[in-house]
Amino acid sequence: MGFGPPPRHVFLRSLLTSLFTTALDFGTLIGLTELAHVNYVLATWLGTVVGSLANFTINKVWAFSAGHAPTGPAFGRFLVVQAGSSGWHTLGVWLITRFGRLPYPASKGIVAAAVYLVWNYPLNRWFVFPQRTSAPSRAVSSEATTSAVRE
Repeated sequence: MGFGPPPRHVFLRSLLTSLFTTALDFGTLIGLTELAHVNYVLATWLGTVVGSLANFTINKVWAFSAGHAPTGPAFGRFLVVQAGSSGWHTLGVWLITRFGRLPYPASKGIVAAAVYLVWNYPLNRWFVFPQRTSAPSRAVSSEATTSAVRE
């Protein structure tokens, strides 16, 4: 038996978290590119960093109900996943914008959805915030043994 919300709820909470933090990411990308005239490739990477700062906390406390877990080890695992995510986002947006000739915001939308489904959610669920499962209780096992011996 696991702790925390059922898997469907975990996915929905993670999706809502991702939508919120992707809005932060996307806002950073657009703001840096359009207002500060930063190259869209660099702005893509910076946006993923900004979005990830909120993402870790919300995922830990709410989406994956891992508030009980030590933060240090989970954050270390998260940094590994985030480095990959930032790399996939940056590469994907550049490739689709450069060779697919789509505007960078459209490229970002495509890449954000793909990276979430095949990288971020699976790795956050099973690597960064693995759900604890309870081991069979020894008290129950010894009670069952004791009652079996009495019969």
